[in-house]
Amino acid sequence: MRENRMLSLLEQGDWGEDTALIQGLKTWRFYPLLLETYRTMDEDALYKSRVHGSGHIHRVLLFAALIAWQEDLEEEDVRQYFHAACYHDVGRTFDGFDLYHGARSALKLEELTGTSGELLVELQAAVTAHAHPDADMETILRSFQPEDYPRTVELTCLLKDADNLDRVRLKDLDAKFMRHQAAKDLVPFAWRLLDLDQAWKNRDSNQ
Repeated sequence: MRENRMLSLLEQGDWGEDTALIQGLKTWRFYPLLLETYRTMDEDALYKSRVHGSGHIHRVLLFAALIAWQEDLEEEDVRQYFHAACYHDVGRTFDGFDLYHGARSALKLEELTGTSGELLVELQAAVTAHAHPDADMETILRSFQPEDYPRTVELTCLLKDADNLDRVRLKDLDAKFMRHQAAKDLVPFAWRLLDLDQAWKNRDSNQ
């Protein structure tokens, strides 16, 4: 188990104007599941990159938790969302535009998450589709033939929102493309989180 910076930030960080938001998250009934997910995430499986590597994944997982909390998701949905957030980029082979990295990531999900059956189908569909434009979503998701199509659509949209929030690192985030109000509300926080994460990274490297 490898400790990551986001756990340290959650435990020790000075969140400034976002203190109330983070304190609220800590009262969420699934906050212990968030901490468990950070601690048990297979860091070695993550793509090694400054753009789509562990820093990106750790931030996307926090966005996923904040959205799941505000959307009042049930435990099974939260677990699915967290799996998708952690491993949606493990199939990347380069940082550029790549429509197929989601499909390659999906092939690794059974081993990485221990998920099986219909839950695995939903997870693979969402992770595959996250790398494609929304116009392709229905075709991709239906190709997996999920038993609960609306649930699979929702998981895909949730993943896309959490992933897109970290487009602040690319200076390419447009709130109008967000699908959930909870994600739109987090846009200012996403910029501040990027700055805070970078500050803690620099702090760690100077110690």
